[in-house]
Amino acid sequence: MKKILLPESRIGEFLSMGVEMEGEEIGLYIASSDVSASCAFKFDEWEKFVEGVNKANESLKNYISTKKN
Repeated sequence: MKKILLPESRIGEFLSMGVEMEGEEIGLYIASSDVSASCAFKFDEWEKFVEGVNKANESLKNYISTKKN
């Protein structure tokens, strides 16, 4: 059975994303006005992916805060 974890959501003027789970896979979908991509993750891969995105986000926040000063 497919479970929607994040309904397809608009996150920018021409960008949207969604996340769903089916069986033992988590699917990530990202689309812009001219291209789309999807990727399937096993649960442990998803955890590592989220950790990586969170680290990148922290680095971005630190970079932005140093640029403001």
